Formats: sequence, structure tokens, C-alpha cells
Amino acid sequence: MPAVGGTAWRPLPLDAVRVRQVAWVVLGVFAALTVLNLFRERWVSAVFDFGVVALLGLALWRNARGQSTQAIQLMVVSLALGLLALMFAGQGLYDEAPMAYPTLVVLAAMLGARRLTRVLVAVLLASLMAMFLLDQAALLPSIPDSPLWVRLAEMGLILLVTWMLVQMISDDLRQAIGQLEGEKLALQQSQQENERLVQSDALTGLPNRLLARDRLEQLLVQGVDSDRFVAVIFLDIDNFKTVNDSLGHAAGDALLLQVAVKLRASLRDTDTVARISGDEFVILLGNLKSEHAIATVIAKINRVFREAFSVNGMDVLVTASMGITVSPRDGEDVDVLLKNADLAMYEAKDSGRNTFRFFNAHMNDAVAEQLHLASGLRTALVNGELRVHYQPQIDLADGRIVGAEALLRWLHPERGYIPPAVFIPVAERCGLIHEIGDWVLQQACRDAQAWRALGLGELMVAVNVSPLQLRRDDFDVVVADTLAATGLPGALLELELTESSLVLDTRDLVELLQRLRRHGVRIAIDDFGTGYSNLGYLRRLAVHRLKIDRSFVDKICVDASDEALVRAIVEMAHCLNLSVIAEGVENEAALQRLRSLGCEGGQGYLWSQALPLDDFVALVRAQTKEVGTTS
Repeated sequence: MPAVGGTAWRPLPLDAVRVRQVAWVVLGVFAALTVLNLFRERWVSAVFDFGVVALLGLALWRNARGQSTQAIQLMVVSLALGLLALMFAGQGLYDEAPMAYPTLVVLAAMLGARRLTRVLVAVLLASLMAMFLLDQAALLPSIPDSPLWVRLAEMGLILLVTWMLVQMISDDLRQAIGQLEGEKLALQQSQQENERLVQSDALTGLPNRLLARDRLEQLLVQGVDSDRFVAVIFLDIDNFKTVNDSLGHAAGDALLLQVAVKLRASLRDTDTVARISGDEFVILLGNLKSEHAIATVIAKINRVFREAFSVNGMDVLVTASMGITVSPRDGEDVDVLLKNADLAMYEAKDSGRNTFRFFNAHMNDAVAEQLHLASGLRTALVNGELRVHYQPQIDLADGRIVGAEALLRWLHPERGYIPPAVFIPVAERCGLIHEIGDWVLQQACRDAQAWRALGLGELMVAVNVSPLQLRRDDFDVVVADTLAATGLPGALLELELTESSLVLDTRDLVELLQRLRRHGVRIAIDDFGTGYSNLGYLRRLAVHRLKIDRSFVDKICVDASDEALVRAIVEMAHCLNLSVIAEGVENEAALQRLRSLGCEGGQGYLWSQALPLDDFVALVRAQTKEVGTTS
């Protein structure tokens, strides 16, 4: 169907009720005309009028049966035929019947389709031309003029019908316009709601990343115009995953909702708090007279996290790490400010969490360095640039080498050896830690089995495990498969977990370590005394050995508090039937003090640094030969 103004034409959506109303009105008029013609003894006209009445009755019947379209067509056709008959039997073009033509066209347009209206107009025009030709040929019957009152009555009926139809059309149009206005209003409200949903976080109701970007753009424009500062605070909740893992995602959502409410309440109405992802929030501060005003906001945010949050009837304490950028100093672009604030936040994370950092240009250099290292690590795995060195572990009772810690080294073709403290965090962030960890485990087990084959004795090999590796569902399977493939007994493999890994202590972790123990694998807690461990953790996890961090061993002979702490660790370990090994032993005085405190093992530069495989084998052989010679 052709389009009008870009929209396909359709008749007004009138129902069967309106069709019935129009049919009754027109039927009433033709019934009146029938009576009038009978009264005037115009029998032919009366028959025609009655025929129209009958057709209109048929139209009403079909409309009542739900055939509204057919009823409309029948009604229009019957009226057209009726008017033509009246003109032919009456006074032709001088008859009152043509006065009803406009009404008939309006009726067809109101109730019918465009095609019906076009056909009707064509028929009516053709009838007028035919009547003209018949009149010119003197073929129409000569009927005396009707009395004035009759013509007046006929004209009145025609006007009455026209008025009623126009009134119906007006009512329908007003109803349609009102409906359209209502639909327009509903559409506007729906659009506003959609915009709100698109720009809002579903959980907290706070602005999302999209709206935060828009508001930051506005703040930057206002800042340029008013010569005021704009600050962006990127906030991340520390150890939020622990809450989800231990209490469930519903509890995590409840915590996020409370954080959102308290952050919003602590800031000005003109400030924006947005949730841009999981546990990450962005706070936008505008119209700042100086950067010192940011310190006041930071203090308010810190107060939010100073108090416990009530989650499922439990008090949960969490902290937050924040990164801050200030415009125009740190940039005047939305993406730049958000990126730099994110970098500063990660700097706060690396600084121990529960703190904040302002962005500086060196952070971009650090990121570039990390990206370069990440790219190099992928190549290193393929090109064989990774090495495993071994630092001997000594039995302090007799000085024998009883094992070794496997320490990863990266021999970069241009930069030489890169220490693990530099590239291991990069591997964890870029997702390579699993591949690298599996490779180190396989290499260490293969080398330890080779020591046995060389007759070096039952030397234990200790392998460091990243917290990310512990989160793998199949980590115990990887260990078991590695032991099976290399032939190394599980009792000669020790997995070292950092003390910070124990913050992940959940039922899954306990079960994982129990499955590892069933394979004979020993568990040690590395860097003990620097993290989060307590007696409850140690008892539940059933570890075998504690490794005292070198920071306590360094000053054991000069700092009474360090000596007291080492003594406490050793005594606690023995009460739990755990052995103790000290890291970073570098002089004879520290060795003697550790022996006096009951420490069983040690490793450090006093005996040897971490050695390549061949050098370690040579060291063990030399000691074995020396012991044999002495005996």
C-alpha cells in the first residue's frame, strides 16, 4: 500500500460497534425516505428506498456475525445504488440525492479501505456524467418538482446524516489523538526508563560506566570554564573474592549494595559515585578549588570502610584501595583520566592494599615495562629461556644437604637473568602463571628423580605454588600426573604455599590439600610470620613444615624481638608436630642461634646460593665425598 509521509495508509481502527451505529443511522434515514415516498405515492422511489433498507439490514446482520469488512462494503454499495436509483427516478442532477455523495464518500473513507473509497468516487463521478448525458438527451423521466416541504425534509435528512457522521468521525479522531498522545507519553516514559536502565547499575542503582563517562565529560568542560579542578577516584574493594567464596555471591551483592549506599551518603550531592564493574567504583569530584579538598573526601571514604558491614547477620570488615587522578594535571581526556586512576589503584594494591595513591607519570612506564615482560614471557616459554636453579636445604643437626628449593630464573637474551620477584607478578596478571607453574613442577620433579638415579640419595625438592594455581579445580590432578610421569615418590615433593594464600582458606582449599597429602606430597608454609596465618589455619590445613621468613633471621642475633618471635614460631610449630626451616641464613652466628632455638633446617648463602642443575649436583657429590672421606 502506498505510503503517506513515510507511513503506510490504514483506515481508522473502528470496531463493529461503530459500523452498527452508522448502519442504523443510514437505515433510519432511508426508512424515513421510504415512508415519505409512500406518502407522496412515488412508488418506484419507495421500492428503491426499501431495497436500500433491506440491504442495510443485511449489512447489520453480517456485522453482527463478525463480518465487519463485508458489512461495510455492502453498506457502501447499497447506498450508492440507492442514490443512483433516486436520481434516475427523480430529477437527475436536480435531485436532492447528489447532496448525499459527500456523506457517502466520508462514510467509505471512515469505515472502508482506500481501494473501496477510490472505486466509490469513480462510480459516483461516472454516475454524475451519465445523469448529465441522459438529461441532455432528454431521456430522464419528466417528474414535476417536489413540494418545497418535501425538498426541505430530504435536505434536512441529508444534513442530519452528514452531521452525525462528521460527529462520529470527530469523536473517533479525538479518541485516536488521545490514544496517540497516551502512547507518545508512555513511549517517552519507556525511553526515559530505558535510558535510566542503560546508564544505571542493576544491583546498586548507581550510575554505570556509561553515565560516569558522560558526567566526567561534563565536569571537565565545567572545570575549563570555571578554572576549577576535577578529581577521579578509582576504588576497588580488597579481597572481595574471599567474601564471595566464603559467604556466597548473595552476600557479596549485599556487601556491594551497602558500600554503594554509604559511599553515596558520605559525598556531596554534586559528586558522582558509579559502579563500573564487580567490586570497582569510580568517584567523580568537580568544582574543586584546590587538590587539598581531595584529602577531605579520602578521609570520608576511609571512615566508610572503618566500620564493619552487616552481611547475613555477620560483621564483615573490608578495606579499599584507591587510585586518584586530577585534571588538568594528569590529563584532560576522559579515557586518560580513568586509565591513570586505574593504574594508581593497582599501585595502591601493590603497596599493601587499604591505602591510596595519586597518579604519577612513572606508573605509565611501569605498565609499559609489564606489557613488555608479559610479551617476553610468552616467548620465553617457547624458546626455552626459563631455568630452574636449586638452593640447598640443610639439616642443622649434621649439616647434610637433605633437599633443595626449586627457584625459577629467566635468562633473557638481552637483559640477562631477570629475578622472579619481577616477572612472577606479571605472569599472574597476564594468565601465564599456570603454564609456567606446570613447567616448573615438571622440571623440578624430573630433576629430583634424576638425583636418585645418580645416587645422590632421597633428596626432597620444594616447589613454590602461586595462590592462583590453588584455585584450579584440577591442581591435585596436575601434581599426581606429574609424579606419575616422572616416577618421583610423592614424599620427595614439597609444595610451598605463601602465608597470604591462606586467606583463601575455604572448604575447597582444605579438601585440595587433603587430596595432595593422599599422594604423599608434603605441604610447607613459606614466609611464615609475614601474612595472615594463625593456629586455626595450621590445624585445619594439616601442613608439615613452616619456613621462617628471612626478615626475622637477618637480625636474630641483634634484635631481641626477632629472636623472641623465631623462638615462638619454633615452639608453636613443635606443639603442632611441625618441623621448621629458616630462610636467609648467612652467617655462623645465626646458624648457632637457630640450632639453640630448636630449628631443624635452614637454607641461605651460608651454604650456597641457588645453583644451576649441574652445579647443584656437583655440590651434593662433593659433600657426599667429603662425608665419606671423613667417616
